Amino acid sequence: MTHKSFTDRGHDLLISISGIRGTIPGGLDPDNIVAFAKAFASVTKGKRVVVGYDARPTGPALQNLFQGTLMAAGKQVLDAGLCPTPTVKAAVREFRAAGGVMISASHNPLQWNGFKLIKGDGLFFDAAASRSFLRALERGDYKAVDHKAIGQVRSIDAIQSHIESVLEVLPNVAAIRKMKYQVVVDGVAGAGREALPALLEELGCKVIRLFCEATPGGRFPRPPEPNPAALRKFGATVRGHHAAVGFALDPDADRLVTGSPTAGAIHEEFTLPLALLGMPTRKGRLSGKIVVNLSTATLIDSVAGELGASVVRSAVGEANVVAEMQKVRAIFGGEGNGGVIHPKVPSFGRDSLVGAGLILSAMANSGASSLDDLMKRMPPLYMEKTKIELGRLKPAESLAKLEKNLAKQARLDKRDGLHARFEDGSWLHLRASNTEPILRLIAQASDRPELRRLIEDAKKSLGPGA
Repeated sequence: MTHKSFTDRGHDLLISISGIRGTIPGGLDPDNIVAFAKAFASVTKGKRVVVGYDARPTGPALQNLFQGTLMAAGKQVLDAGLCPTPTVKAAVREFRAAGGVMISASHNPLQWNGFKLIKGDGLFFDAAASRSFLRALERGDYKAVDHKAIGQVRSIDAIQSHIESVLEVLPNVAAIRKMKYQVVVDGVAGAGREALPALLEELGCKVIRLFCEATPGGRFPRPPEPNPAALRKFGATVRGHHAAVGFALDPDADRLVTGSPTAGAIHEEFTLPLALLGMPTRKGRLSGKIVVNLSTATLIDSVAGELGASVVRSAVGEANVVAEMQKVRAIFGGEGNGGVIHPKVPSFGRDSLVGAGLILSAMANSGASSLDDLMKRMPPLYMEKTKIELGRLKPAESLAKLEKNLAKQARLDKRDGLHARFEDGSWLHLRASNTEPILRLIAQASDRPELRRLIEDAKKSLGPGA
Protein backbone atom coordinates (compact mmCIF):
# COMPACT_ATOMS: atom_id res chain seq x y z
CA MET A 1 0.00 0.00 0.00
CA THR A 2 1.68 3.15 -1.19
CA HIS A 3 0.50 6.43 0.31
CA LYS A 4 -1.37 8.53 -2.25
CA SER A 5 0.68 11.66 -1.62
CA PHE A 6 3.79 9.88 -2.87
CA THR A 7 2.47 7.94 -5.87
CA ASP A 8 3.80 10.49 -8.34
CA ARG A 9 7.31 9.28 -7.55
CA GLY A 10 6.72 6.01 -9.39
CA HIS A 11 8.34 2.90 -7.95
CA ASP A 12 11.06 4.62 -5.92
CA LEU A 13 9.08 4.73 -2.68
CA LEU A 14 7.20 1.85 -1.03
CA ILE A 15 5.16 2.13 2.17
CA SER A 16 3.70 -1.14 3.42
CA ILE A 17 3.31 -3.34 6.47
CA SER A 18 7.02 -4.09 5.99
CA GLY A 19 7.88 -0.42 6.61
CA ILE A 20 9.20 2.31 4.34
CA ARG A 21 11.72 1.75 1.57
CA GLY A 22 12.88 4.21 -1.03
CA THR A 23 15.66 5.08 -3.40
CA ILE A 24 17.95 8.01 -2.66
CA PRO A 25 17.21 10.75 -3.50
CA GLY A 26 14.08 9.71 -5.42
CA GLY A 27 11.92 8.32 -2.64
CA LEU A 28 13.93 9.31 0.40
CA ASP A 29 14.72 12.97 -0.14
CA PRO A 30 15.17 15.10 3.02
CA ASP A 31 11.59 16.39 2.92
CA ASN A 32 10.19 12.86 2.89
CA ILE A 33 12.53 11.65 5.63
CA VAL A 34 11.49 14.49 7.92
CA ALA A 35 7.81 13.90 7.07
CA PHE A 36 8.13 10.24 8.05
CA ALA A 37 9.89 11.17 11.30
CA LYS A 38 7.18 13.71 12.13
CA ALA A 39 4.42 11.16 11.57
CA PHE A 40 6.26 8.55 13.65
CA ALA A 41 6.79 11.05 16.48
CA SER A 42 3.10 11.97 16.47
CA VAL A 43 1.87 8.35 16.80
CA THR A 44 4.53 7.38 19.38
CA LYS A 45 3.14 8.66 22.66
CA GLY A 46 5.99 7.95 25.08
CA LYS A 47 9.35 9.69 25.31
CA ARG A 48 11.92 6.96 24.65
CA VAL A 49 12.64 5.75 21.11
CA VAL A 50 15.31 3.20 20.15
CA VAL A 51 17.10 3.80 16.83
CA GLY A 52 19.49 1.40 15.10
CA TYR A 53 20.89 1.10 11.59
CA ASP A 54 22.66 -1.22 9.19
CA ALA A 55 25.94 -0.42 7.43
CA ARG A 56 24.61 1.33 4.31
CA PRO A 57 26.60 4.49 3.56
CA THR A 58 23.38 6.52 3.47
CA GLY A 59 22.50 5.46 7.02
CA PRO A 60 24.13 8.37 8.91
CA ALA A 61 22.29 10.99 6.84
CA LEU A 62 18.94 9.28 7.41
CA GLN A 63 19.72 8.74 11.07
CA ASN A 64 20.60 12.39 11.67
CA LEU A 65 17.48 13.71 9.96
CA PHE A 66 15.17 11.22 11.66
CA GLN A 67 16.71 11.53 15.13
CA GLY A 68 16.84 15.31 14.94
CA THR A 69 13.15 15.45 14.12
CA LEU A 70 12.36 13.10 17.00
CA MET A 71 14.41 15.24 19.39
CA ALA A 72 12.58 18.37 18.25
CA ALA A 73 9.38 16.59 19.32
CA GLY A 74 10.87 16.01 22.77
CA LYS A 75 11.81 12.36 22.27
CA GLN A 76 14.72 10.80 24.12
CA VAL A 77 16.64 8.79 21.53
CA LEU A 78 18.40 5.59 22.60
CA ASP A 79 21.02 5.04 19.90
CA ALA A 80 21.70 1.31 19.45
CA GLY A 81 24.19 2.00 16.67
CA LEU A 82 25.11 -0.64 14.10
CA CYS A 83 23.12 -3.72 15.06
CA PRO A 84 20.64 -6.27 13.68
CA THR A 85 16.98 -5.41 13.23
CA PRO A 86 15.95 -8.00 15.86
CA THR A 87 18.35 -6.36 18.32
CA VAL A 88 16.52 -3.03 17.97
CA LYS A 89 13.18 -4.78 18.49
CA ALA A 90 14.47 -6.52 21.62
CA ALA A 91 15.92 -3.23 22.94
CA VAL A 92 12.52 -1.52 22.66
CA ARG A 93 11.18 -4.05 25.16
CA GLU A 94 14.27 -4.13 27.36
CA PHE A 95 14.41 -0.33 27.76
CA ARG A 96 10.61 0.02 27.92
CA ALA A 97 10.68 2.45 25.03
CA ALA A 98 7.60 3.86 23.34
CA GLY A 99 8.81 2.60 19.97
CA GLY A 100 11.78 2.03 17.74
CA VAL A 101 13.15 2.56 14.26
CA MET A 102 15.56 0.39 12.30
CA ILE A 103 17.17 2.28 9.42
CA SER A 104 17.63 -0.36 6.74
CA ALA A 105 16.40 -1.52 3.36
CA SER A 106 17.28 -5.12 4.25
CA HIS A 107 18.24 -7.00 1.06
CA ASN A 108 17.46 -4.18 -1.40
CA PRO A 109 20.36 -2.81 -3.51
CA LEU A 110 22.60 -0.04 -2.18
CA GLN A 111 20.65 2.85 -3.73
CA TRP A 112 17.78 1.94 -1.40
CA ASN A 113 17.34 2.60 2.30
CA GLY A 114 14.36 2.69 4.59
CA PHE A 115 12.73 2.68 8.00
CA LYS A 116 11.29 -0.31 9.84
CA LEU A 117 8.85 1.06 12.41
CA ILE A 118 8.43 -0.66 15.77
CA LYS A 119 5.69 -0.34 18.38
CA GLY A 120 6.20 -0.10 22.13
CA ASP A 121 5.70 -3.86 22.53
CA GLY A 122 8.75 -4.49 20.34
CA LEU A 123 6.69 -5.67 17.37
CA PHE A 124 6.64 -4.09 13.93
CA PHE A 125 3.77 -1.79 13.04
CA ASP A 126 0.75 -3.94 12.24
CA ALA A 127 -2.13 -2.96 9.95
CA ALA A 128 -3.78 -0.73 12.57
CA ALA A 129 -0.55 1.06 13.51
CA SER A 130 0.30 1.50 9.83
CA ARG A 131 -3.08 3.14 9.20
CA SER A 132 -2.52 5.54 12.09
CA PHE A 133 0.93 6.39 10.74
CA LEU A 134 -0.44 7.05 7.25
CA ARG A 135 -3.19 9.30 8.63
CA ALA A 136 -0.60 11.28 10.58
CA LEU A 137 1.55 11.50 7.46
CA GLU A 138 -1.38 12.77 5.38
CA ARG A 139 -2.44 15.37 7.94
CA GLY A 140 1.10 16.48 8.73
CA ASP A 141 0.60 15.83 12.43
CA TYR A 142 3.55 17.02 14.48
CA LYS A 143 4.12 19.08 17.56
CA ALA A 144 7.55 20.59 18.19
CA VAL A 145 8.43 21.28 21.82
CA ASP A 146 9.82 24.31 23.59
CA HIS A 147 13.59 24.67 23.43
CA LYS A 148 13.83 23.63 27.07
CA ALA A 149 12.20 20.27 26.31
CA ILE A 150 14.33 19.27 23.31
CA GLY A 151 15.25 15.59 23.50
CA GLN A 152 18.70 14.11 23.93
CA VAL A 153 20.58 11.14 22.47
CA ARG A 154 22.06 8.37 24.60
CA SER A 155 24.09 5.46 23.26
CA ILE A 156 23.11 1.97 24.44
CA ASP A 157 24.67 -1.49 24.08
CA ALA A 158 21.78 -3.66 22.98
CA ILE A 159 23.65 -6.56 21.39
CA GLN A 160 24.83 -8.33 24.56
CA SER A 161 21.38 -8.44 26.13
CA HIS A 162 19.99 -9.76 22.84
CA ILE A 163 22.60 -12.53 22.87
CA GLU A 164 21.71 -13.43 26.46
CA SER A 165 18.02 -13.67 25.57
CA VAL A 166 18.84 -16.13 22.78
CA LEU A 167 20.98 -18.27 25.09
CA GLU A 168 18.06 -18.47 27.54
CA VAL A 169 15.77 -20.24 25.03
CA LEU A 170 18.31 -22.81 23.84
CA PRO A 171 17.68 -26.12 25.62
CA ASN A 172 21.24 -27.44 25.51
CA VAL A 173 23.84 -24.66 25.70
CA ALA A 174 26.35 -26.89 27.52
CA ALA A 175 26.06 -29.59 24.85
CA ILE A 176 26.66 -27.04 22.08
CA ARG A 177 29.73 -25.69 23.84
CA LYS A 178 31.09 -29.20 24.27
CA MET A 179 31.00 -29.79 20.50
CA LYS A 180 33.32 -26.83 19.77
CA TYR A 181 31.90 -26.41 16.28
CA GLN A 182 33.88 -24.60 13.60
CA VAL A 183 31.48 -22.12 11.98
CA VAL A 184 31.79 -19.78 8.98
CA VAL A 185 29.91 -16.48 9.25
CA ASP A 186 29.23 -14.37 6.14
CA GLY A 187 28.19 -11.02 7.61
CA VAL A 188 27.89 -9.18 4.24
CA ALA A 189 29.70 -6.34 6.11
CA GLY A 190 26.30 -5.51 7.57
CA ALA A 191 24.44 -5.11 10.83
CA GLY A 192 25.11 -8.64 12.08
CA ARG A 193 28.84 -8.74 11.38
CA GLU A 194 29.67 -8.40 15.09
CA ALA A 195 26.54 -9.73 16.78
CA LEU A 196 26.37 -13.21 15.25
CA PRO A 197 30.07 -14.04 15.76
CA ALA A 198 29.74 -12.86 19.37
CA LEU A 199 26.83 -15.25 19.98
CA LEU A 200 28.68 -18.15 18.38
CA GLU A 201 31.77 -17.53 20.50
CA GLU A 202 29.55 -17.57 23.60
CA LEU A 203 28.47 -21.02 22.41
CA GLY A 204 32.06 -22.23 22.24
CA CYS A 205 32.37 -22.11 18.47
CA LYS A 206 35.49 -21.30 16.50
CA VAL A 207 34.31 -18.58 14.12
CA ILE A 208 35.76 -18.11 10.65
CA ARG A 209 34.77 -14.60 9.57
CA LEU A 210 33.87 -13.78 5.98
CA PHE A 211 32.80 -10.22 5.15
CA CYS A 212 32.60 -9.34 8.83
CA GLU A 213 34.62 -6.13 8.54
CA ALA A 214 33.59 -2.64 7.49
CA THR A 215 34.09 -1.97 3.78
CA PRO A 216 35.22 1.28 2.10
CA GLY A 217 32.18 3.51 1.72
CA GLY A 218 29.97 0.94 3.41
CA ARG A 219 29.51 -0.96 0.16
CA PHE A 220 28.37 -4.58 0.17
CA PRO A 221 31.16 -7.07 -0.62
CA ARG A 222 28.60 -9.28 -2.36
CA PRO A 223 24.99 -8.85 -3.54
CA PRO A 224 22.92 -8.11 -0.42
CA GLU A 225 20.21 -10.71 -0.87
CA PRO A 226 21.58 -14.06 0.39
CA ASN A 227 20.62 -16.13 -2.66
CA PRO A 228 22.73 -18.88 -4.31
CA ALA A 229 24.43 -16.53 -6.78
CA ALA A 230 25.51 -14.18 -3.97
CA LEU A 231 26.77 -16.96 -1.71
CA ARG A 232 29.29 -18.71 -3.95
CA LYS A 233 32.29 -17.54 -1.90
CA PHE A 234 30.45 -18.37 1.32
CA GLY A 235 29.78 -21.91 0.11
CA ALA A 236 33.35 -22.35 -1.04
CA THR A 237 34.64 -21.11 2.33
CA VAL A 238 32.49 -23.58 4.28
CA ARG A 239 33.66 -26.42 2.06
CA GLY A 240 37.28 -25.28 2.03
CA HIS A 241 37.54 -25.15 5.82
CA HIS A 242 35.46 -28.33 6.27
CA ALA A 243 33.44 -26.25 8.73
CA ALA A 244 30.66 -27.94 10.68
CA VAL A 245 28.19 -25.31 9.48
CA GLY A 246 28.04 -21.88 7.90
CA PHE A 247 25.67 -18.98 8.49
CA ALA A 248 25.15 -16.19 5.96
CA LEU A 249 23.19 -13.00 6.66
CA ASP A 250 21.37 -10.25 4.83
CA PRO A 251 22.38 -6.62 5.61
CA ASP A 252 20.10 -6.16 8.63
CA ALA A 253 20.58 -9.71 9.93
CA ASP A 254 16.98 -10.81 10.28
CA ARG A 255 17.42 -13.55 7.67
CA LEU A 256 19.70 -16.58 7.87
CA VAL A 257 21.01 -18.97 5.20
CA THR A 258 23.03 -22.06 6.09
CA GLY A 259 25.94 -23.88 4.53
CA SER A 260 27.46 -27.36 4.94
CA PRO A 261 30.90 -28.84 4.22
CA THR A 262 29.49 -31.00 1.44
CA ALA A 263 26.78 -28.87 -0.15
CA GLY A 264 28.20 -25.38 0.42
CA ALA A 265 25.39 -22.81 0.52
CA ILE A 266 21.99 -24.39 1.17
CA HIS A 267 18.63 -23.09 -0.05
CA GLU A 268 17.12 -20.56 2.36
CA GLU A 269 13.93 -22.62 2.70
CA PHE A 270 15.81 -25.22 4.77
CA THR A 271 16.58 -22.71 7.53
CA LEU A 272 13.15 -22.95 9.20
CA PRO A 273 12.86 -26.76 9.38
CA LEU A 274 16.49 -27.07 10.51
CA ALA A 275 15.88 -24.55 13.30
CA LEU A 276 12.65 -26.32 14.29
CA LEU A 277 14.71 -29.44 15.05
CA GLY A 278 16.51 -27.45 17.74
CA MET A 279 13.39 -26.65 19.74
CA PRO A 280 12.95 -28.45 23.09
CA THR A 281 10.81 -31.59 22.84
CA ARG A 282 9.25 -34.10 25.21
CA LYS A 283 10.21 -37.63 24.26
CA GLY A 284 10.91 -36.46 20.75
CA ARG A 285 7.53 -34.77 20.33
CA LEU A 286 6.76 -31.10 19.88
CA SER A 287 3.12 -30.25 20.58
CA GLY A 288 1.70 -26.93 19.46
CA LYS A 289 1.18 -24.78 16.40
CA ILE A 290 3.76 -23.38 13.98
CA VAL A 291 2.98 -20.34 11.82
CA VAL A 292 4.63 -19.65 8.47
CA ASN A 293 3.59 -17.54 5.51
CA LEU A 294 1.88 -18.64 2.31
CA SER A 295 5.13 -18.47 0.33
CA THR A 296 7.00 -20.89 2.60
CA ALA A 297 7.91 -24.34 1.28
CA THR A 298 6.21 -27.43 2.66
CA LEU A 299 9.52 -28.66 4.09
CA ILE A 300 8.34 -27.23 7.41
CA ASP A 301 5.12 -29.27 7.20
CA SER A 302 7.08 -32.49 6.80
CA VAL A 303 9.39 -31.85 9.77
CA ALA A 304 6.58 -30.48 11.95
CA GLY A 305 4.46 -33.55 11.18
CA GLU A 306 7.27 -35.88 12.27
CA LEU A 307 7.48 -34.01 15.58
CA GLY A 308 3.72 -33.93 16.17
CA ALA A 309 3.17 -30.20 15.54
CA SER A 310 0.71 -28.57 13.13
CA VAL A 311 1.34 -25.75 10.65
CA VAL A 312 -0.81 -22.65 10.15
CA ARG A 313 -0.23 -20.19 7.29
CA SER A 314 -0.52 -16.41 7.21
CA ALA A 315 -0.08 -13.60 4.72
CA VAL A 316 3.52 -12.67 3.85
CA GLY A 317 5.29 -10.18 6.11
CA GLU A 318 6.75 -10.55 9.57
CA ALA A 319 3.96 -8.50 11.16
CA ASN A 320 1.36 -10.84 9.66
CA VAL A 321 3.17 -13.98 10.80
CA VAL A 322 3.61 -12.64 14.34
CA ALA A 323 -0.04 -11.57 14.56
CA GLU A 324 -1.12 -15.10 13.62
CA MET A 325 1.38 -16.59 16.08
CA GLN A 326 -0.17 -14.51 18.85
CA LYS A 327 -3.66 -15.50 17.76
CA VAL A 328 -3.01 -19.26 17.84
CA ARG A 329 -0.38 -19.11 20.61
CA ALA A 330 2.24 -20.65 18.36
CA ILE A 331 5.45 -22.12 19.74
CA PHE A 332 7.51 -21.35 16.62
CA GLY A 333 7.19 -19.52 13.34
CA GLY A 334 8.87 -17.72 10.51
CA GLU A 335 9.15 -17.09 6.81
CA GLY A 336 10.75 -19.27 4.18
CA ASN A 337 13.27 -16.58 3.24
CA GLY A 338 15.36 -17.64 6.25
CA GLY A 339 13.47 -15.75 8.94
CA VAL A 340 13.19 -17.73 12.19
CA ILE A 341 10.77 -16.47 14.87
CA HIS A 342 10.76 -17.60 18.50
CA PRO A 343 7.96 -16.10 20.62
CA LYS A 344 9.95 -16.26 23.88
CA VAL A 345 12.83 -14.09 22.64
CA PRO A 346 12.22 -10.33 23.13
CA SER A 347 12.81 -9.66 19.43
CA PHE A 348 9.69 -11.79 18.65
CA GLY A 349 10.35 -11.56 14.94
CA ARG A 350 12.73 -12.82 12.29
CA ASP A 351 15.99 -13.25 14.12
CA SER A 352 19.19 -14.69 12.62
CA LEU A 353 20.75 -15.16 16.06
CA VAL A 354 17.83 -17.31 17.19
CA GLY A 355 18.00 -19.30 13.95
CA ALA A 356 21.73 -19.98 14.30
CA GLY A 357 21.37 -20.95 17.95
CA LEU A 358 18.54 -23.39 17.26
CA ILE A 359 20.36 -25.05 14.37
CA LEU A 360 23.42 -25.57 16.57
CA SER A 361 21.06 -26.93 19.23
CA ALA A 362 19.67 -29.45 16.73
CA MET A 363 23.17 -30.49 15.70
CA ALA A 364 24.35 -30.95 19.28
CA ASN A 365 21.18 -32.84 20.26
CA SER A 366 21.80 -35.45 17.58
CA GLY A 367 25.58 -35.54 18.01
CA ALA A 368 25.99 -34.26 14.45
CA SER A 369 29.54 -33.49 13.41
CA SER A 370 28.25 -31.17 10.67
CA LEU A 371 25.06 -29.83 9.16
CA ASP A 372 25.26 -32.60 6.56
CA ASP A 373 23.98 -35.01 9.22
CA LEU A 374 20.81 -32.94 9.75
CA MET A 375 20.27 -32.45 6.03
CA LYS A 376 19.82 -36.22 5.68
CA ARG A 377 16.50 -35.76 7.52
CA MET A 378 15.23 -33.18 5.03
CA PRO A 379 12.97 -34.09 2.10
CA PRO A 380 13.98 -32.92 -1.41
CA LEU A 381 13.00 -29.41 -2.50
CA TYR A 382 11.87 -28.35 -5.98
CA MET A 383 11.07 -24.67 -5.73
CA GLU A 384 11.60 -21.49 -7.72
CA LYS A 385 11.31 -17.86 -6.63
CA THR A 386 10.94 -15.48 -9.56
CA LYS A 387 10.85 -11.70 -9.68
CA ILE A 388 8.74 -10.07 -12.38
CA GLU A 389 9.49 -6.41 -13.04
CA LEU A 390 6.28 -4.40 -13.07
CA GLY A 391 7.01 -2.46 -16.27
CA ARG A 392 3.59 -2.14 -17.89
CA LEU A 393 2.12 -4.88 -15.72
CA LYS A 394 -0.50 -3.82 -13.15
CA PRO A 395 -0.62 -6.09 -10.09
CA ALA A 396 -4.41 -6.18 -9.81
CA GLU A 397 -4.87 -7.05 -13.47
CA SER A 398 -2.13 -9.68 -13.36
CA LEU A 399 -3.71 -11.37 -10.35
CA ALA A 400 -7.14 -11.34 -12.00
CA LYS A 401 -5.75 -13.00 -15.14
CA LEU A 402 -4.08 -15.76 -13.17
CA GLU A 403 -7.14 -16.31 -11.00
CA LYS A 404 -9.35 -16.72 -14.06
CA ASN A 405 -6.98 -19.30 -15.52
CA LEU A 406 -6.64 -21.32 -12.30
CA ALA A 407 -10.19 -21.10 -10.95
CA LYS A 408 -11.12 -24.66 -12.00
CA GLN A 409 -7.71 -26.23 -11.46
CA ALA A 410 -6.72 -25.42 -7.88
CA ARG A 411 -7.84 -24.37 -4.42
CA LEU A 412 -7.35 -20.61 -4.29
CA ASP A 413 -6.40 -18.41 -1.34
CA LYS A 414 -6.65 -14.63 -1.87
CA ARG A 415 -5.45 -13.40 1.52
CA ASP A 416 -2.19 -12.17 -0.01
CA GLY A 417 -2.20 -11.89 -3.79
CA LEU A 418 -3.19 -15.27 -5.21
CA HIS A 419 -2.10 -18.61 -3.77
CA ALA A 420 -3.10 -21.74 -5.70
CA ARG A 421 -2.72 -25.27 -4.33
CA PHE A 422 -3.18 -28.23 -6.66
CA GLU A 423 -4.40 -31.75 -5.89
CA ASP A 424 -0.91 -33.25 -6.11
CA GLY A 425 0.37 -30.87 -3.40
CA SER A 426 2.20 -28.50 -5.75
CA TRP A 427 1.41 -24.80 -5.44
CA LEU A 428 2.21 -21.34 -6.72
CA HIS A 429 1.91 -17.88 -5.22
CA LEU A 430 1.76 -14.55 -7.07
CA ARG A 431 1.82 -11.32 -5.09
CA ALA A 432 3.05 -7.76 -5.21
CA SER A 433 6.20 -7.31 -3.14
CA ASN A 434 6.07 -5.20 0.03
CA THR A 435 9.70 -4.20 -0.37
CA GLU A 436 10.47 -3.87 -4.09
CA PRO A 437 8.55 -2.61 -7.17
CA ILE A 438 8.05 -6.15 -8.49
CA LEU A 439 5.69 -9.09 -8.56
CA ARG A 440 6.90 -12.23 -6.82
CA LEU A 441 6.04 -15.57 -8.39
CA ILE A 442 6.90 -18.56 -6.21
CA ALA A 443 6.15 -22.21 -6.94
CA GLN A 444 6.89 -25.61 -5.44
CA ALA A 445 6.34 -28.99 -7.10
CA SER A 446 7.19 -32.68 -6.72
CA ASP A 447 9.90 -32.61 -9.40
CA ARG A 448 11.74 -30.20 -11.69
CA PRO A 449 9.66 -30.76 -14.88
CA GLU A 450 6.44 -30.05 -12.99
CA LEU A 451 8.02 -26.97 -11.43
CA ARG A 452 8.99 -25.59 -14.83
CA ARG A 453 5.48 -26.24 -16.15
CA LEU A 454 3.88 -24.38 -13.24
CA ILE A 455 6.12 -21.35 -13.69
CA GLU A 456 5.77 -21.17 -17.48
CA ASP A 457 1.98 -21.66 -17.42
CA ALA A 458 1.64 -18.88 -14.84
CA LYS A 459 3.76 -16.48 -16.90
CA LYS A 460 1.70 -17.25 -20.02
CA SER A 461 -1.46 -16.44 -18.06
CA LEU A 462 -0.03 -13.04 -17.14
CA GLY A 463 0.68 -12.18 -20.78
CA PRO A 464 3.51 -10.19 -22.42
CA GLY A 465 5.94 -8.60 -20.02
CA ALA A 466 5.95 -11.50 -17.57
